[in-house]
Amino acid sequence: MRRLTRRSALAAFGAVTAAALAAACAPSAAPAPAATAKAPRKGGTLTYAAAADAITLDPTNIGDAVGANTARMIFEGLVDQNEKLEYIPGLATSWEVSGLTWTFKLRQGVKFHDGSGFDASSVKFVFDRIQGPEQTLRKGTWAQVLDRVEVVDPFTVRFTTKYVDPFFHTRLVGGGTSAIFSAEGFKKYGAKDMARNPIGTGPFKFVEWVKDSHVTVERFDGYWDGPAYLDRVVVRPMPEAETRVIGLESGDVQLGIRMNPEQVERFEKNPKLRLVRNDTLRHYYMGMALLKKPYSDIRVRQALNHAIDKESLVKSTLAGLGKVQGGLLPVGAPGYVDVPGFKYDPAKAKQLLAEAGYPNGFTASFVGTKGIYLKDFEIEQALQQMWKAVGVTINLTIVENAKYLELLREDPKKSSLEMWWDTMSGSGQNPAEYFLTRFGCDFFRPVGTNTAGSCFPDIDKIAQTTRTELDATKRNAGLKQVQEMMSVQAPAVWLFSITQLTGTSAKLHDPVIRNESLTVDNRTWLEE
Repeated sequence: MRRLTRRSALAAFGAVTAAALAAACAPSAAPAPAATAKAPRKGGTLTYAAAADAITLDPTNIGDAVGANTARMIFEGLVDQNEKLEYIPGLATSWEVSGLTWTFKLRQGVKFHDGSGFDASSVKFVFDRIQGPEQTLRKGTWAQVLDRVEVVDPFTVRFTTKYVDPFFHTRLVGGGTSAIFSAEGFKKYGAKDMARNPIGTGPFKFVEWVKDSHVTVERFDGYWDGPAYLDRVVVRPMPEAETRVIGLESGDVQLGIRMNPEQVERFEKNPKLRLVRNDTLRHYYMGMALLKKPYSDIRVRQALNHAIDKESLVKSTLAGLGKVQGGLLPVGAPGYVDVPGFKYDPAKAKQLLAEAGYPNGFTASFVGTKGIYLKDFEIEQALQQMWKAVGVTINLTIVENAKYLELLREDPKKSSLEMWWDTMSGSGQNPAEYFLTRFGCDFFRPVGTNTAGSCFPDIDKIAQTTRTELDATKRNAGLKQVQEMMSVQAPAVWLFSITQLTGTSAKLHDPVIRNESLTVDNRTWLEE
């Protein structure tokens, strides 16, 4: 029986008493690349041009977008999202919540790629690993919220949380740390080797990973929702957007992520290609080490914000593919408030620097990326010049993606970072949780994702109360306070949220675009 929830309207799937509370005001989903009356064709190999190579394919430790996009072909979570970014059944067919308890009914007849069966013990195995002695990615974040996981019967699993969490089910979407992998596969390969031998329940099974060359997956004929149309998918790292476009133009590539604004005209003039635009919850901001001078001084942080002409950056560097924001949450996120932020004012920036004891500015090191995110290097260069205009000299160092992520994951008390390119995305995530894990006092890495070493106890207190609030009006009031206070504290240089450009062959139908995620599933197909 084919699944109806991925590419159709949300079906009724049981009592979800917290659904209204957790509905995300997400950005508009991308439209289908083109309407067609053609019948889907089975067969063919799709080449997907990614911005970098994956870091790992062990879902429990995936923290990069490339790995997550590839993992979504192989793995699934208990919960999924549809085109409107609504939360729908995945490996769970329904769920209900009562206080601290979330009970999930599981899909029957599902097989892992190694032939082993999926059931409640599979789910418990994944979360036993997360709660076990192994230091997995975001282990600390799960430890904050999850008390225990219990098998009720072969196809019912119960999660007990440590506090009321209206958004708990949003944590269980596949492609990341809560994706369900084969217990038998893990026992066979172990934590180290599972990263290169991933075994899930998704529409494609893993074939090979040649570092810095490609990841290949092929159709899994035993997929519970029906076999994929495509025979295989080859994901190739192509860090330069120009290389990705050339691949599309030549026909060697059928799907390419993160096209650049200056390439739009080439798509519009080429009938063999399509370009898909979609707003995302990807928020660009620049990180600062708040445990170090001069960033421990709020006046310096505010000065660095005042020095940036964000409107000019969006217009000139991004060709309008961004929405300026003055604070923590990206435009379109649940509970988003349009806080004023910091007006572009170089004179004010110089004044604040002088008041902080830096009348002649200072010199800082900045770790950046190139080609991983839309116009990242060009933005970094523009920021460098704007800061120079107020006396701040930036020594920009570009590192490859694996090194960049390694640096971000260091304990801020020991980290060598001063300033860095930073970014975050979370479709439907509890926004109070977003603040706490990213900037909260108790979430310094490796426990959470607080790289900055920021700690604002008064804001933490409001966020802690807000994240468990069931009343939407009260929750949004708390979120408004958090965003307004965070904007003033300026633990980062707030910039903008991004509109993503995806390039495809005109022969490609139904790629899966969710927020900034770009992948394929069993309904994606290629014309001959």
